[in-house]
Amino acid sequence: MMNLYMILLILIISSRHLLIGVTYFISDVASIDSFYNYTYVYSNFAAVVIPLFYLYFKNLANNNKDFNYKELLQFIFPIGFFITIVVCNKFLLISIQLEILLYTIFFAYALYYNVLCYRLLKSTIWTRKIESKVIKKQNELIKKWTLFLFITITLITFRLLVSIVLKSINDEHIKGLSYQWVSSLLWLFILIKILISPEILYGYDVLYQKINESRNNDLVLNELWSASPNNELNNSQHLALKEKIEKNILSYIEQIEKISFEYELFRDPNMKLTDLANKLNIPKSHISYLFKYHCKISFSEYKKTIRIHDAIKHIEQDYLKNNTLDSLSKQVGFTSYNPFFTSFKEVSGVSPIEYCKNIKMELEA
Repeated sequence: MMNLYMILLILIISSRHLLIGVTYFISDVASIDSFYNYTYVYSNFAAVVIPLFYLYFKNLANNNKDFNYKELLQFIFPIGFFITIVVCNKFLLISIQLEILLYTIFFAYALYYNVLCYRLLKSTIWTRKIESKVIKKQNELIKKWTLFLFITITLITFRLLVSIVLKSINDEHIKGLSYQWVSSLLWLFILIKILISPEILYGYDVLYQKINESRNNDLVLNELWSASPNNELNNSQHLALKEKIEKNILSYIEQIEKISFEYELFRDPNMKLTDLANKLNIPKSHISYLFKYHCKISFSEYKKTIRIHDAIKHIEQDYLKNNTLDSLSKQVGFTSYNPFFTSFKEVSGVSPIEYCKNIKMELEA
């Protein structure tokens, strides 16, 4: 469920910074020189993070969780660069001039991917137009995160350029590690941001689903509602509606329950779906879709359920002390006693008279 490329980025970059940091804890000069050279050579494998950043942005923009094998082609250059460094070091072919050439090519490659990332983000996440308030809010958070990450990797690329230029001017071997503390500090900020923002790893779909599950459990009639469709959508109009209101489903359900348990609207015997839609200021098509795909009972059955809840509340508040069951049935929205009696038994499992007796027995006990 996590974005694979972000996981790889965390593992590779953190491992590289850890290896470089370990050199400061080695006291023996000969050992540190050997370890430092070993770290320099093999840490160049971290070059694969450059296309990883691009692929992370691409998958985030397209909300694509499926792995595409063609994306492996992005790693040909960084792996080739890594092998070149290892071979040159193995056969002692490394010279200052060769290092300048290799790192200039590498910097140009890094700069090229920075431009690719910028163009991708600008054409997708940074300029995406969204109508849904929930999705719009989520996209704003993703926009801020990607902007933060892009600026950070741009600064890290600039740090590499400064390192190459300084070593070239001083005619020293280029290892790309000058001012490494700057990159380490920037990466630390990225890790902190990831820790406090779980949507970065898991994505908003999964995070929103978990939030919805929690919200759904707080509903009074949670056994009737479902955050995901109960059955397969059977026409193009419903598919279009799903795309439009999917992120608002739980909000709609909460609004319906809130107004339902105020009872007043449902006490009207002639109450229709249109009345509920108008009261909530939600399009009728949205409410109709909700009861068709996200409620386990029809709107007609839902009305009966709410009215029986209303009746039970009246009974528990001693309404029948001075009134009849027939009066109660009309009070909660039924046209007569017979449908009230049938509905009461369906919803509560007992008849109104039996329910009254049970209440009386509980009070006496």
